[in-house]
Amino acid sequence: MPEPPRVVVWDTGSLSYPSAAPYHPSVAYPEYPFGTENVGPENRVYNGIREMFCAWGLDVQAFGTPQWNPLSALVQPGNTVILKPNFVISEHPLGQPGIEAAVVHGSVLRALIDYVYLALKGEGRIIVADSPIKEVDFQRVTELTGIANVAEFYNRHAGVAVELLDFRDVYVRRNDAGFMVDLQPLPGDPAGYTLVDLGNKSMFHEVTAHRHRLRSTAVFYENVMDDFHNEAHNIYSAPNTLLNADVVISVAKLKTHRKGGVTLSLKNAVGITNEKRALPHHRVGSPKNGGDAYADNARWDARFEDAFRDTVLSHRSGRIALKALGGPLRFAAKNIFKPFFRRMNAAPPDEVEGDWYGNDTVWRMALDLNHVLFYADKHGVLQETPQRRYLSVIDGIVAGEGEGPLFPTPKPCGILIAGTHPVLVDVVGTRLMGFDWTKVPMVREALQRDWPLQPDISMDQEFIVSNRSEWQEIFANHTPVFTFQPSRGWREHVELRE
Repeated sequence: MPEPPRVVVWDTGSLSYPSAAPYHPSVAYPEYPFGTENVGPENRVYNGIREMFCAWGLDVQAFGTPQWNPLSALVQPGNTVILKPNFVISEHPLGQPGIEAAVVHGSVLRALIDYVYLALKGEGRIIVADSPIKEVDFQRVTELTGIANVAEFYNRHAGVAVELLDFRDVYVRRNDAGFMVDLQPLPGDPAGYTLVDLGNKSMFHEVTAHRHRLRSTAVFYENVMDDFHNEAHNIYSAPNTLLNADVVISVAKLKTHRKGGVTLSLKNAVGITNEKRALPHHRVGSPKNGGDAYADNARWDARFEDAFRDTVLSHRSGRIALKALGGPLRFAAKNIFKPFFRRMNAAPPDEVEGDWYGNDTVWRMALDLNHVLFYADKHGVLQETPQRRYLSVIDGIVAGEGEGPLFPTPKPCGILIAGTHPVLVDVVGTRLMGFDWTKVPMVREALQRDWPLQPDISMDQEFIVSNRSEWQEIFANHTPVFTFQPSRGWREHVELRE
């Protein structure tokens, strides 16, 4: 792929996705492998990815001929290629529009899969895989995004099948009241899993003194954190199919995040691990005592709520308590406590469980997982050089603002972002959203810290390729491109100021 690393920002001219899965291109392009009988209605997403690859300079000499192979430097025949989309939810209060704001659309994946297929030349594996949150119905999300139809088309018409793989090994069912009631095993990765220990190379090494405060939102009435993050170890479980892959194409979503500010390429790596319970999302308490669940000056009701959540969700006895008292507690919270607090104080309650700009935990977890993604070898041992080739693509056709990652509001932008370096892609994505990247810890620390993925580039260099000339110099001014609404806990703390 092009060096030095560049980031491509492409205006597709479309603020919506094509509706007809499996999302054929509207033109049988010279390189298109499935002939004139497999074309469809207008598909600006497919065309946008094609134009973006050409403008990026990928095999540009052969563009417009049947021999054009834009991913040939990334993918070789016989490779195992994983496309890792953001499939974080399978339900949204807004229905399908909300789903499209929260997860990667199948039309983006279809175009990428076609060009991977060209590069494989009939030999290798194409795997679409993710580890979404524990409550997600994986089959449902593949159907809602249309990727299930894409896989079906490939399995009928192509020489290489598209495999759909849920990296998770457990699924949690919630009842109608929203309480977790059942932990069900899943088949998981047929190749198994390997524990990868970052040790003192982990971003959590410097906060070891506060390790007893680490909590995960993925627990099932338990706290297993000390088994994975302690004085000697910082361990993550990785699927062996991922560790054995030759290429990973991260397909992230352009959207906000309650705990991280944004969720782009770096945060997308959270979906590479099956063991979500071992992922730290916040530290109980406030910053003055080593926590980051809420601010030092948080109201007493926020402190009480956070302590209650922690007590119930981090202990096995919490399941029994919620089974017996969950209904009355939910009724009291909705009809008594919340109205009382609103009358007592017009201000909204302070954020809990790390849903605010002071979260010092999620960025560490995300950077650790990128360390694993790039540098853990097939046996889970960290090496000094990258162990698999990588491409990042961000789906911003319909982006998500507000209460992401689970409940974002749709924000049509019509853009695609791509690059070979996740940090640079995220710096550009954050800036395009109208946020100051220096105020987003996940992006700032990834760019400024001395760690294996620190890019050797400065923001005053020209490294953006775009079909919009004004976007090529976005770091030369403070004019917003898109003005995203941050999640509640980040408002007035992350926005770009002119």
